[in-house]
Amino acid sequence: MTPPTLSDKHAPVFSDDGLSLPAFSGAARQTAHEYVREVLRRAILNGELESGSRLVQAELAATLEVSTTPVREALRDLASEGLIRFDPHRGAVVAELNPDELREIYEIRQILEPHAMAQAVPVIGDKTIETLKKLHQRMLDDKHSASFVDYNRTFHMAIYEAAASPRLVTIIRSLEDAAVMYIGASLKTVPGLRDSANHDHGEILDAIERRDVEAAVAAIKRHLTLPLKALEGK
Repeated sequence: MTPPTLSDKHAPVFSDDGLSLPAFSGAARQTAHEYVREVLRRAILNGELESGSRLVQAELAATLEVSTTPVREALRDLASEGLIRFDPHRGAVVAELNPDELREIYEIRQILEPHAMAQAVPVIGDKTIETLKKLHQRMLDDKHSASFVDYNRTFHMAIYEAAASPRLVTIIRSLEDAAVMYIGASLKTVPGLRDSANHDHGEILDAIERRDVEAAVAAIKRHLTLPLKALEGK
């Protein structure tokens, strides 16, 4: 099993269930809290920690060679992202996937994001377009689900932030955050989904570069059907 490594400085250690995780090295610019949060987040999005998995603070602290305080803080952060939940009897557990929730998230996104795209395309700057190109290339090159999910979210939000509509952007960001676990799971289970998403990103980027609002809106509408098609097995 490939460890969700954050740096070559992190030597792998192994938990009782076989999950390989890098030990904390105290690397500069990264707190123990940030380290634990990112390791667990990547393990969830890569599918190494499956839906319903119980996360015991003491066991995680021992495995990752940190105290329980950063583990507790990291679990709170992950709960705010919707990646884990706190069960009154089992403690922290990886959130279960719910097809109805996924459908609701994307039905709302299909309403809001074309509108945000139409606002953003006429005013988006050349610097942002260069950033989008780099993110698109990283999504083409990186085969790890967690990295792809992060790049994907950053790609979309960089576009919408150009729309200069803060309230709309805040709402879309909350929906993007709610979708990350579903995207990570879909990438693992649906063959060809990553290639389809990358193709769509290329079409969106091309339309933005041409300042073609109609084409960009059509491209994002097509793109937002992918998760629902994956859910329905199409």
